[in-house]
Amino acid sequence: MSYHQIRRELKKEVKQVFKGHWGQASMTAVVPIVLRAIVGFIISLGILFGLYLLIKNPHLLNNEVTSYANEESPNSGSSNVWSFLRTAIVTFISVGVSYTFLDWLREPNREFSPVKSAFQVFTKRYFIPTLAIFVLQFIYLFFWTLLLIVPGIIKYYAYSQSYLIYKDQLAAGNAGRIEHNDCITMSRQLMQGHKFEFFLLKLSMIGWYVLCLFSFGIGFIWYVPYSQAIYAAFYKHLVAIQ
Repeated sequence: MSYHQIRRELKKEVKQVFKGHWGQASMTAVVPIVLRAIVGFIISLGILFGLYLLIKNPHLLNNEVTSYANEESPNSGSSNVWSFLRTAIVTFISVGVSYTFLDWLREPNREFSPVKSAFQVFTKRYFIPTLAIFVLQFIYLFFWTLLLIVPGIIKYYAYSQSYLIYKDQLAAGNAGRIEHNDCITMSRQLMQGHKFEFFLLKLSMIGWYVLCLFSFGIGFIWYVPYSQAIYAAFYKHLVAIQ
């Protein structure tokens, strides 16, 4: 089966599971939906306002470039800490949503609490392991990116299945016998020969993402659960073909 056929099958599978349940799917992803909708709304307003200013005052472009080049940022340290914490929180919520959708894809008739499921990573069962994997990934990706941007991107895709692997290892009773770093190694092995496929899968969703921005974030109500479920379906597919 070609990649294009696999991609169509993954999207078809998600649509079948969500059929008649889009409200529940959106409720599961309500927190990342709200976050992305706010960001999308701000970006949309910023783009429109920026275009308006440039049309009215074309000379502002040169002034802004000069100002930015000479600007120093004394609060860059605290800004980086806040950025790290924000990324961690968003990642944890997204992981919880992915866990829920993976279970849903495997058991279409499964009953669950949408909002509670999204926060499941913040429980004793998942929090410390998720934090450990997040920190390890952050360190590895930081050093890979120091070499060049491209190796960092490649490793991002190589490590992308680490959280779902931990979930399956925990369900199989193996969590106590593997290190958190092992989940990253297993993800790297699982993604051998499939990183570009995952990249193309994400790329196939970019048009919908842009439309969401131009809808002032409203489109994220459907985009977020749909995309998260497709990525969970991709992991499910990889595990099945191993």
